[in-house]
Amino acid sequence: MQNGYAPHLNHDGGQERGSMSEQHGTVVIGAGPAGLTAAYELLRHGLPVQVFEADEVVGGISRTVERDGWRFDIGGHRFFTKVPRVEAFWHEILPDEDFLTRPRMSRIFYRGALFNYPLSAVNALRNLGLPEAARCLGSYARARLRPPRDQSHFEGWVSARFGWRLYSIFFKTYTEKVWGMPADRLQADWAAQRIKNLSLATAIRNALLPSRRRTDVTSLIEQFQYPKYGPGMMWERCAEQVRKRGGHLSTGSWVTAVHRDPKRRRAISVTVDGAGGQRTQPADHVISSMPISELVAALRPPAPRRCWPAPPTCATGTS
Repeated sequence: MQNGYAPHLNHDGGQERGSMSEQHGTVVIGAGPAGLTAAYELLRHGLPVQVFEADEVVGGISRTVERDGWRFDIGGHRFFTKVPRVEAFWHEILPDEDFLTRPRMSRIFYRGALFNYPLSAVNALRNLGLPEAARCLGSYARARLRPPRDQSHFEGWVSARFGWRLYSIFFKTYTEKVWGMPADRLQADWAAQRIKNLSLATAIRNALLPSRRRTDVTSLIEQFQYPKYGPGMMWERCAEQVRKRGGHLSTGSWVTAVHRDPKRRRAISVTVDGAGGQRTQPADHVISSMPISELVAALRPPAPRRCWPAPPTCATGTS
């Protein structure tokens, strides 16, 4: 969440128009990848920043935990991008020698067999057997001839690209187990982000005509970069850079309220619970990477009960 451009009050109570004075700087909620990147970029431009992180460590779900000399990732994270600016940022934080290039190996365990992902034609045929493979191809052909009418949710979107049989085998149960809800309640745009341009036809084409480095479809990449001490290394180093550049980063500090001025359509301060007790921190801008449900619950005054479709009175002053 970040304030829009709007006039605000000076110290003397007068109104300053046409510019945004940096009286209090920017408050960033959360010291995961999004929050730390935002803080780093603001400091790059000489703007004051305060970061509040509820946990005692930085990195969010991209952190690396150490125990008894072993390092554990909280969720697997591969460093791969087609965006040059993102690539440059990673190597600005960590030097080249701190990155390892590793081959990707992903497999699905199904009915006592390990299936390569992305699809390997020989491996899939051997594990499924010719009758089941033929049924999967037939299911895909039917989906191409008569696509699901509703492709606005995960189930319809994926079954249109893989056929119902493969969808029910490899996608449905896994997705519902991970997210704890029926697949037809997950939006299709989530599937598009996770699976990118992959379909059964694309997977078969790449299996039969492999290239050494497949990067046109993100789901088919064969190698990726990885910080040598885990992804947490990236964000620990980024946090060091934030502090070195003059930013303030407080861990164990929970933002419990985001105070806004509806008339000026902007956030003006946050309430923070930390080791020193509760305090209010004024802010010219607020950038939030906390869960959206928690952010809405933290707004003071509360967000309107109904904001979609958004009537004119529904503006909260933030974006």
